[in-house]
Amino acid sequence: MNLIDILLISLAVQGLLLSVILLYHAKNFNSYKWIAGVIFIIAESTIAMELFASNLFWRFPMLGTCIPVLKMALGPMIYFYTRSLVQGNKKLTLKSTLHFLPVLLDCRPQFVFLLYETGILSIPRVTAFYADDRVQNFLFQHSVIFDLPVLISLLAYSIVSYTIVARASKNEGIDTFRRDDLKWLRTFLYLIFALIAILFISVSITALPAWNKPYLYLPAIVMVYYLGMRLLIRQKRMTNEDVIAYNRPQPKSHFAATDAGEYQRGLIALMESEKLYLNPALKVDLVAARLGISEKQLSNLLNQHIGKSFNDFINEYRIQEAMNKLGDHSLRQYTIAAIALDCGFNSIATFQRCFKQFTGITPSAYQNNRFNIATAEHNEVNHESF
Repeated sequence: MNLIDILLISLAVQGLLLSVILLYHAKNFNSYKWIAGVIFIIAESTIAMELFASNLFWRFPMLGTCIPVLKMALGPMIYFYTRSLVQGNKKLTLKSTLHFLPVLLDCRPQFVFLLYETGILSIPRVTAFYADDRVQNFLFQHSVIFDLPVLISLLAYSIVSYTIVARASKNEGIDTFRRDDLKWLRTFLYLIFALIAILFISVSITALPAWNKPYLYLPAIVMVYYLGMRLLIRQKRMTNEDVIAYNRPQPKSHFAATDAGEYQRGLIALMESEKLYLNPALKVDLVAARLGISEKQLSNLLNQHIGKSFNDFINEYRIQEAMNKLGDHSLRQYTIAAIALDCGFNSIATFQRCFKQFTGITPSAYQNNRFNIATAEHNEVNHESF
């Protein structure tokens, strides 16, 4: 073993231990279980590569049975880690587990072991099928053909993950620690893309198995090992409030900051210039159509960028209009119910509830206060004139 082999084995063993520690801390940070999986797969693949390069797999065939090949799970692990950072804690459904089904393609040693141990290989038809040259080549010959599915899977999942990271980075509501993780994940994906490019070139030029190359494992395992240690050190600096904010699901953003500001100004213009809120039948779809966006986008604009629900946003304008009318002495002859309906409310009960919610007093109390203030100001002017 040369110096690189010794360094790789040392980092791989430490990587296995680090993945266990991160998995333990996943009770506080759900995303840790996925990055623990990424570190474990790279560390385990490094050890398997070293055993293969040193011919120990051939001298001790049981090693191949005891150490499964999990490289096909690397892409899904990176994808689910990315998704957990953006969408928070989500349970792994039965449909989600299908992402890991291709791992079975690399379980040839375990398949052969089961054939021997269960006695299935003694069945004549199975024996004839097993003895076929094509089956023997598939089970025992390692070729670049078996590396291509790994590379294609890793590339596809990395592209999807990078797209998610790029979109989530535009979300201004994301907390500082999660944004920092996304920044590092983007750097890690850059490294993955670089390694995939080198692997494709290496395979096409040398026609040798792509994964039996120590110099390709070294940057990957150093990067993930550093990331894992960094996460553990960072966790110790986080307060309980930081942990709660980190684990809180992030709302999906449908707009960049500049686009959200433009649509927000357009929405306010519709309210102040055209007074759409006076329409008692006003709904989300009508306002969204006037803005030229979908209902989901309008709800996202209100909830995430303005911080209000659709009903609260519209009712604030209606209450302000009602306050102006209730304070107008020339409209004293109109009942409170008439003013409520004129401001866009469908019922007096809803108006009473919303008015007290936004002002803290009832409409009648507000009207009497404004009348008393107006009367006092009028008497004061007459007294000065006298």
